[in-house]
Amino acid sequence: MDLARIIGLVVATQKTPELQGVRICVIQPLNEELQPSGSTLVAVDASNQRGPGELVYYVTSAEAAFTSPEKVRMPVDAAVCGIVDHLDVVREHLPKKG
Repeated sequence: MDLARIIGLVVATQKTPELQGVRICVIQPLNEELQPSGSTLVAVDASNQRGPGELVYYVTSAEAAFTSPEKVRMPVDAAVCGIVDHLDVVREHLPKKG
């Protein structure tokens, strides 16, 4: 799983049946400092609970296809899995030089 921020929504008047009622988001992947990292992605949000500006975690590839509540295989490459409420990044301290 990786971090991203939802930066937009996709409106589609025609969808495959597996995506009916599923929100489609544009997400910007982020690094551990919450800075943009890589290209934007289109990801589904089967819960329809997330919106622009929210910090989320997502999966890509085969894992994304089974993220609907009904576990129906969706024809997608990326899916939002949840909202990040709090983030703690623990960094190893570098040894002192000298």
